[in-house]
Amino acid sequence: MQTKKRDTGWGVSQPGYARIGTLWLKVTRRRIHAAGRCLFSIAFLACAISRPVAAQTPTPPDVAEAARAASSSTVQLRSALKMNTQNLDPQVTHDRFIIKYRNGTAEGRSPTAVQSKLDRFGNAFPSKARHSRRLGAGADVVITARKLNAREARAFMRAIASDPDVEYVEPDREMSIQLVPNDPEYARQWAPKSDPTSKSIGIRAEGAWDLANGHGVVMALVDMGVTQHSDLTANVLPGYGFMGDNSGGDGTEPGIITGDNCTSVIWHGTHVAGIMGAMTNNGNGIAGIAPGARIVPVRAMDACGRGSMSNVAEGIVWAAGGSVPGAPVNPYPAKVINVSVSAGGTCDRTLQSAIDDATSRGAIVVAAAGNDNRDVSSSTPANCRNVISVAGTSLGGRYNQSNYGEMIDIAAPGQDIWSTYNSGTKQPVAESYSYMSGTSMAAPHVTGVAALVQSIAPKSLTVAEMRNLLQLTVQPFATGQPDQYIGPGILDANAAVIAARAGKLPVAADFNCSQSQDSMQVTCTDLSTARGGVPIKTWAWNLGIGAADTVSTKSSSPVWNYDLPGVYKISLTVTDNNGVVSKYTRPFEVKAPAVTDLTNDYGPVRFPMTPDQTLYFMVTIPAGPHSMMMVGPDGTPNRVGWKDLTFTLTPDGASDTATLSVRSNSINMASPDCTASMAQRTPAKCTIPLPGSGGNFYAMVKPSTAINASIVFAATNWQTSDVLTNGY
Repeated sequence: MQTKKRDTGWGVSQPGYARIGTLWLKVTRRRIHAAGRCLFSIAFLACAISRPVAAQTPTPPDVAEAARAASSSTVQLRSALKMNTQNLDPQVTHDRFIIKYRNGTAEGRSPTAVQSKLDRFGNAFPSKARHSRRLGAGADVVITARKLNAREARAFMRAIASDPDVEYVEPDREMSIQLVPNDPEYARQWAPKSDPTSKSIGIRAEGAWDLANGHGVVMALVDMGVTQHSDLTANVLPGYGFMGDNSGGDGTEPGIITGDNCTSVIWHGTHVAGIMGAMTNNGNGIAGIAPGARIVPVRAMDACGRGSMSNVAEGIVWAAGGSVPGAPVNPYPAKVINVSVSAGGTCDRTLQSAIDDATSRGAIVVAAAGNDNRDVSSSTPANCRNVISVAGTSLGGRYNQSNYGEMIDIAAPGQDIWSTYNSGTKQPVAESYSYMSGTSMAAPHVTGVAALVQSIAPKSLTVAEMRNLLQLTVQPFATGQPDQYIGPGILDANAAVIAARAGKLPVAADFNCSQSQDSMQVTCTDLSTARGGVPIKTWAWNLGIGAADTVSTKSSSPVWNYDLPGVYKISLTVTDNNGVVSKYTRPFEVKAPAVTDLTNDYGPVRFPMTPDQTLYFMVTIPAGPHSMMMVGPDGTPNRVGWKDLTFTLTPDGASDTATLSVRSNSINMASPDCTASMAQRTPAKCTIPLPGSGGNFYAMVKPSTAINASIVFAATNWQTSDVLTNGY
């Protein structure tokens, strides 16, 4: 056979070998590949341990009956008539109950007898209980040792009701006066209210205001800054501006200044701040969602509504109390930070680092989903980790420009939102009010409710816990699921605040992923928590390639080898022992390693390597008639086209040792098509068949010693004299 260098492309078949060579390890280009699939499974081992069983005292019949009633899914009518379960809100935990014992019974006569019976029945209850006080009507208030979810509360009540001496049992739920703000512009605000009959689903803030107003919580907004406004200024603390060379100030929006490339101002920051925390019930203007909280304005966007990502990142760090070179210390660190800005693409590492820093300081970052009417996976910072991403709703469903997708955490009103504004077109003039629409308006509703929750919760919630609390307490959409997924429902301030006041700390799914430095191997770490006392029962991972969830009864840090680079939606769903579910989905970009493209090169590639290095090479073979049958004049069938591809790795010295792996159409070498070893001056050679569809073919070199080697590939074609044989 003859050797021939290629000079006219792959379009002409020549007998023998076509040999291509070197560009001396210079990476010439990266290629984007078609989608592929990979699967991951988790195996776990369960073991049982036998222990001697100690003799036990027989359980009294009444206690045994109470235990049976507590564990039963059905209730006898005589017990059901004693139980008032209609007021058990499924989204709220309970630890206070009222029990009325029948007149003439020992418990009806003596609170001490009530405690004695609670002690006797203790093992039948989901939680121990103690007597608190006796009411004037003869009933008793009892308190469980821990808060019970709705299912556990029903079990507790069934156990109590099984006692024939009990007249009734019910939860000791909270009641309150109904406050509606007297602000004259409040009538223009549909978002704080909710009227399912008219399909106007706001956030039900009026009931929440009877319980909390955000007092003691500092909110920040990283935005355009704010202007003076009589309905807002008293709640605004000094902030700061991160505007590159123009940094400084107190977060006030000055309007158009030198360098701003626009002719009029949209007072975006002032509008967002009003939604978050305008003064409420002051006889003036509108009602903010968290009127008792304070607001720190962080200016990171100019009067045109534009700013650099680095400014936004610095603003987030500073708002949470972090140190930023050249900026003064923030004396009012925020516990909730609103970021109603957006850019396309994946989450920048600088931005993610800023968000992680803020989260580590106890802040919750709320991000607008963006107004591009596309999947939020392409909108940052809403697609970053450790944020609550917010889509927008209208009176009838999804705000038609709101982004959507699996990574939306919750929805809130975002269309025709009335809030504080300014009448100036270039600089601040007179205060005013205005309607604005967008997910920028939806996010501050969530920010305000998060402030209400943190102000009343016995323990501050983490961002993951806050996310799931808000998701567990949502209202349904007025007309069913919108045209695109925008979360499990609409923000419900009242339900969220009630749950927070009850001390509910829901199970919270959370994770982080990282990619190997020399392959497309991704490791995800489970960060889920269950601080509410109910342990996680199952973990279900999905790596975003169309495969079913991988479910485990143990926490794990799965490792996947992706076939192709790209952005994958990875999700983790955790379920606790009470059936409470938390699902968290975020995008992860899998990047291809650097590849040396040999397709258009000549001669062997020579290179040195150390044991900690991995190098990849690629050859592109065009589609060809690999399976085409040609019949010669004598009637003999012959193959034409490319037959196979061979990579050869040749050592320079006797001590050079390395592994050569080859695979078609994927750089993932977890399952190569061929593997060969180079050692003791013996080359490594891998030959794989070429399909007629052509494609990209990859070689990976992984040394185990320092080496000096060369790599070459050869593609052979079918000769017209070849005779069809088995295997081809």
